[in-house]
Amino acid sequence: MGLKEKRIIQAFQKELFPALETEINTAAGFTVPLNISWNTLMEDRFSHLYNDTFPKIYFQPLIEGFKAICVDDMGIELLKAGLKEVIIINENDEHNLERAITFEAGVLKIDHSPIVNADQVDRRSARIISLLEDKLEEFAENGSTNTTSESAESSENKTTESSEKKTIDINEMYNRSFVTSMEKQEIFNEMVSGLDWSCDMAEGKLTFGEDKVFDIQIFGTYSENEKSWMWAWANTQSGISETFLQTSLAVKAFGKALNITDFTTPKFEVESDPGAFFATIATASIGESCYVPLAFKGVIVYVTIKSEEADSKAKNTAESICSHILKVTSEYTFPQKFSLYFYLTAKGYDVALPGNNLVAKKGEDQILGIFDLKGRLMKVSNSKITVQA
Repeated sequence: MGLKEKRIIQAFQKELFPALETEINTAAGFTVPLNISWNTLMEDRFSHLYNDTFPKIYFQPLIEGFKAICVDDMGIELLKAGLKEVIIINENDEHNLERAITFEAGVLKIDHSPIVNADQVDRRSARIISLLEDKLEEFAENGSTNTTSESAESSENKTTESSEKKTIDINEMYNRSFVTSMEKQEIFNEMVSGLDWSCDMAEGKLTFGEDKVFDIQIFGTYSENEKSWMWAWANTQSGISETFLQTSLAVKAFGKALNITDFTTPKFEVESDPGAFFATIATASIGESCYVPLAFKGVIVYVTIKSEEADSKAKNTAESICSHILKVTSEYTFPQKFSLYFYLTAKGYDVALPGNNLVAKKGEDQILGIFDLKGRLMKVSNSKITVQA
């Protein structure tokens, strides 16, 4: 595999695969053990097609197969108990489905050419569904033979599970939150545009103009002189009431749960102000209406706001959502396909990623995004789905 092919595959892993992996885990109802031999998924003459063929050949059939199996709790439990691993590899440039897709001893193996018959997604999905329906229960039962001994060692297992808990990448969290948070910031900025502000930290009130008063949570502070960040929950000398620390405490809690040290370290030195980065994650993850940086003589205090007025202005129509997508993709640099997947999912859409497209459906509304080979948005449109009686 040459440098060009390596770069193409690396770009796919970074920009397109995370959203596909999320779809796979969502369809299955649990985190699926994926073992992907990326260096084998190659065909030098056609590497420019990978962004289109990889999803169709390897990932979309998995998603559709898991969705078909996991239509109820029984299917979810069987899949979780019987599926030990998914191996994706290309050893023999195989495209005969009986040889290319197998399920043995709880291991679902897709050993398929990365190019041949790419558009036959339905056939590969059907093969996966058939294998799982025929053999899943057998492997699930075999996997449960040690139930008694496992029960006796439940305490030890829980300890092991905790120690092996996956650390969530903070940049991934930011990219998941980015488009949602930008919508919230845009709405609030329009509400208070051109108005002077004043803040009463003791009362937890932020006022814009004469009559726009908002309840705030103290989030954290960045000292421009010390080049340091401090979480509000750690600022014991300020005497902030715990009533106004709930958002920062919530961030600390899920930082502890997800092994994110930046969220659990009381104070740390950092050259650039991380407040907007952290607050972007918090506003989307915790459901705050927005965040506001307040400058006080070398210290920037970040607060978050919960406002019914701001929340009522959320973009809920397909047209307004598309308008926001166009605005944010034209103004900011971020992994667009990945971030838009989570933005539309948060809006209640059922989102799929066929090839270089994004298709989001909710009721009769449909949003279509078309991306280039680097996952950058080229076009977005909305339409109504024709529902036949």
